[in-house]
Amino acid sequence: MGFLQAIWALGDLGGGEGLEPYLKFPLEKEGRVIRVYLDVPDPEAEVLDVRGVARVDVAHFQHEPEMKLKYLYRDRVGSASTWGFTPIHKLGKPKAGRDKNREYLLGKKGDWRRDKDSHFFKIRNKLLLEYEATGTLTTGSADRIMAGLEKKIEEVLDDLDPKQSHIVIFGAAKGGKFLYPGEIPAFVAYFRRKLGESLQGRGRNKGEGLVCAICGKASGNLTGLKKVFKFSTDDKVNFAPGLEKERAEATFPICQSCLEKMSGGREHTERKLANASILPGMRLWAIPEAVGEARTPIFTTFLKDIEANLEDDRLQSPGEKREERFFTQLARQGDTGLAFHFVCWERNNAQELVHLMVEDVPPERLAFLEARWSETVRSLFDWDNDLRSLDSAIRSLYVTLSRFAGKSEADRQVFRDFALKVISRMLQGEKLPVAAYKKIINARTGKLIFESDSWSSVKESILFAHAWAEFMIRVNDRGEDNEA
Repeated sequence: MGFLQAIWALGDLGGGEGLEPYLKFPLEKEGRVIRVYLDVPDPEAEVLDVRGVARVDVAHFQHEPEMKLKYLYRDRVGSASTWGFTPIHKLGKPKAGRDKNREYLLGKKGDWRRDKDSHFFKIRNKLLLEYEATGTLTTGSADRIMAGLEKKIEEVLDDLDPKQSHIVIFGAAKGGKFLYPGEIPAFVAYFRRKLGESLQGRGRNKGEGLVCAICGKASGNLTGLKKVFKFSTDDKVNFAPGLEKERAEATFPICQSCLEKMSGGREHTERKLANASILPGMRLWAIPEAVGEARTPIFTTFLKDIEANLEDDRLQSPGEKREERFFTQLARQGDTGLAFHFVCWERNNAQELVHLMVEDVPPERLAFLEARWSETVRSLFDWDNDLRSLDSAIRSLYVTLSRFAGKSEADRQVFRDFALKVISRMLQGEKLPVAAYKKIINARTGKLIFESDSWSSVKESILFAHAWAEFMIRVNDRGEDNEA
């Protein structure tokens, strides 16, 4: 359970209490926020009597830690859900031009009430109506909001940026200032109720003598790990919980205290220790864990250093742009008593499909792999740049095999799985499949040349294919006497 214990430890270190461990930022990076100032006579009231919309403006997304409580955001329980935890609607990236954005929001004919694909239809029917149904807003508030929003949205259509993700957030106007959902008691109370309902176990564990799988303590209110990780869904069981849907909560039960820490640890990982650029379409987590005597506060210091270095790579100015070095930063943590747990997954609707999970990887192994790749490309091609990093090595394997797979989606899937298998073996310190790799490359070279429209792309692919074969040999030949 190294991965789970490490996530728990991150949540425990975070020290968040109350709602904070269950919150996340609505956007991962920069973006724009369409702020809707609701006209309410008393923003402090238990039930908000919305008279209309006082104002709409566009602001830059703020990623400061204190804003997480103000946004009060948590992902929906499912994509088909007709309610959310907070009055925030994700727009994605808008269109270019005023008319196209009007159509994007109100539908092709402007009749958003009947256009189920329009964002206004979704805002009313999949967000605001639930606030009325639960008594958070007075009856008729949703329609008054939509009427006001339809008029006021015209004022900001020119301010939308098609290159950035946008969210619509409903707050309240007070003294000319915008109150975020987390600053409005009625929205906070609604969030707490919905959170409690979503985290509540099904009660199947009562009287069965079950204990929390994380801390080992008995509890009368256990729930399932899937509240944190959706590695399975009730209709697609491919990871615990197991065979019986009604007993899902009992397969890996956790108490409310551990649930809070696991939720906080996951959010911390997503925000600070994740990468989405190395393997296209997938997210890669690197969760550190202290080994031996490397406990807090030493561990906390190392963790902050790692996160600061990763953040520096992400926030470079265009003039300083270079490849993000996710693995390189981790490889520099030698002699710190740390080990890393890697998880690679992709989202498939409500499910999170795990493609790779490798536990207990010492940074010395990453450093060894990077050194072998660096000496490989330096000896073969005399490269002395960012392409010598371990990040470039892993990215190049994925891209190269994808090109050799050709245009067949089925073949690309097989080659992707092979690439992940190689990466997994690298991280685990196992022998790499040189013979199988060479066989694949040799059999596909003719197909690559025939199907490609670019000779430079073919040469680059063959070049990297040769580099990877040589790299595998170096790792295998010298790995037994090293940390690999």
